[in-house]
Order: sequence, then C-alpha cells, then structure tokens
Amino acid sequence: MTSTWPPIDAEVSAAVTRQLHTTVSIYDRSGIIARFEDAFATRHNASHALLTSSGTAALHSAYYALGLGPGDEAIVQDYTFFATATPLLQLGAVPVLADVDIHGELDLGRAAELLTDRTKAVVITHMWGNPQNARRLRDWCDARGLALVEDCSHAHGATRDGVSVGELADAACWSLQGRKTITAGEGGILTTPHREVYEKATLLGHFNKRALAEVRTESPLYRFAETGLGLKYRAHPLGLAMAEVYLRRLDDWLLARQSHAARLENFLAGRVGISVLTPTGPDRTATFYAFVFTIDPHAAGFSREDLLRALRQCGYGEISTCDAMRPLHTYPVFAAPRSPVTVYKTSCLRCEPHVAERLAATSLRINVPADDGPAGHAFIDTAINILDRALNALAAPPGRTTLPA
Repeated sequence: MTSTWPPIDAEVSAAVTRQLHTTVSIYDRSGIIARFEDAFATRHNASHALLTSSGTAALHSAYYALGLGPGDEAIVQDYTFFATATPLLQLGAVPVLADVDIHGELDLGRAAELLTDRTKAVVITHMWGNPQNARRLRDWCDARGLALVEDCSHAHGATRDGVSVGELADAACWSLQGRKTITAGEGGILTTPHREVYEKATLLGHFNKRALAEVRTESPLYRFAETGLGLKYRAHPLGLAMAEVYLRRLDDWLLARQSHAARLENFLAGRVGISVLTPTGPDRTATFYAFVFTIDPHAAGFSREDLLRALRQCGYGEISTCDAMRPLHTYPVFAAPRSPVTVYKTSCLRCEPHVAERLAATSLRINVPADDGPAGHAFIDTAINILDRALNALAAPPGRTTLPA
C-alpha cells in the first residue's frame, strides 16, 4: 500500500459510475448491499454479515448486540487503535486493558489475571494484519463463558491454521476506511454466527425496511423493527462499488504483499536487535497492512530515532513510526475515571503493559505494496537498498559514514 492507495483505475471508475446511475441510497438489503455482504461473508466463512458506516460503528453494533452494558467489563488488548475500545464507553461498559506478546497478540496469561465477575467479553485486534490464534482464543473464552470479539480492520482475508479471521468469533468487525486493504472510502462490516446478534445489530443502525425484512417476525425484537433503536449506520452504495471491485482482487493483493514482506523479512533476518512483528510462514496468511519491525537499542547499538535520522539523511520518508497505535492506557479517555466525559469508576489499566509500551516505543513501519508488478518490486528494492545503507552507516566505526553528506 503506497501513497496512491486506493488504486482508482478504469474498472473502479466504471463500477462507481454504474452505481451512481442505479441508486445512491439503499434502505434494505438489496443490490450492492446484498452482493457485498454475501461475498464478504463467503470469503470469511461467516453466517451473517452487516454493512455499517464505519468500522467503529460495526464494533459499537457488535458490543451492543452481545449485550454489553453499564458496569460490564471487556478485556481489550492495550496495543490497538483506540476505536477498538471507545464504543464500549458509549454503552457504559469498561475496557480493561491487557498486555500483548512480542507479535502484538493478546497475552492470555496476563488477561487471566484481569478476570472478574463483571468480565463479559474478550476483544482482540489482528494488528498490522497478523492473524492471532483463533482456535486458542475461542477455547480460552469458551472455558470461561466469555464472548470473543475480533477487530479485523487490518486483516481482510487473513487466515491462521486454516481459520479465517473472524470465523470463530461471536462477532468480528472490519473497517472499510480509505487506507484499508478493502476500502469503500468510509464504511465497516460486522460478521457473526449468531442470528440474534445479527438482528440486534441490525436494529441498532438499520431501521425500517431492512430491519422489517431481516428481524424474524416471531422474535420479541420485531416490534422495534420500524423505528430501530436510535442510530443510522447504513453504508454508502458508491463506496461499496469500489469495495466490491477490491474484494475480487484481494487474493492477488495478499499474494503480492506476502512476497514483498518475505523479502523484507529475509533482509532483516539475523540483524542483531531487530525483530519482525508479523512473521511469514505456512501456518498463516498475513495481510501486511504494514510491515512492522522493532529495534532493541541495547542489542542493536542504536535506537529507532537513530535509524530514522539515518533514513532522512538518505532522503527517504517511506519508513515511519506507528504513533497512531500507541497503547490505549496513554489516552486520557481510558485513564480518567469519573471525569466529565467518562462514567467508569476505576482505571481501565490494571496491569503493567510492558510489552505494549515497548512495541510502541521501538517499532517502525513500511507500507507494503499490493502490486506484484514492476512498481511494487521497485518500491521494495528501494526500501531494502536505503535500509541497507542506513544500517551499515549506523554500524560503521565513529568518524566513518556511508551516508550522503
């Protein structure tokens, strides 16, 4: 994914134009809404899919539909985007922040220490497109009677051990925002194996025609179908026209990214103090929303900031920090009990998230092209060549440099 993302070509333009001349607003589950939901559900082995106006709206719908409410607690990994957890606050629920391992996956040992009689769910994020071990998570939650929610916003199409992200969750949510692998410009989608979760999520944000058609008439929820429950979370058909094209390209894009990521991983392999967050391997199809690596300054002999300075001296700006994914406990909204805008009584942070803090402080990211053609390979060639120069310069004895003056 480069600065030109998403790719707007003749096929995408034609699809948007066709939709523009069909309709620009869909009230029910018809047309491109139905086509995209069906295709997305099939791709991710899901029983039900519900489009929303954003990934955040999908998460809010999921939490509501799973029955999370005032005083309930959900264990959320501290290393994620803040919108994974903020919808819980709208429901009066409390995100209890847990540490992760060196690959950005929820540390279940640390999570176990945070369980209380108020814990109702576990929320994980497949960070940077690295699919977590869904079977292990599902078994862990089942043994404790907890719902499992997956934020898959970085991980469209990812699999691990043959299991698609979201496949084993009680609810899974994806963003379709402009930087995502499958994008509608703005948008989101929720999947679930549970009919009741699907119907409750529909009621929350899809009143009248869709709810009247989708909520079972024998359900006690049906009487609320005409009005819904107060929100409007419909997706825009023009954006979905783009997303439908991109979904058809997903497998080719993932193959390209995995190939490029393997080259980057091979280049960094064996370099002291440098670790890759998302490993490649036969057990997983990672999506590489970004290729992320960390620098241990004590082992490497230089810091992340040293490497960034060296890269800037080379005139290279495609490698950056991951500031948008800093630990949740560093945001005031998760660290201010009983403030003017929060209702939770105790801090969301009840552990020492050392790994999350270390990942945030030491990681760098490279956007990975979805293009397997000359442009994509040239992008990776340049990244490797300039990284090599910068790393060699940092390893050079004092007084010597391989960087341009």
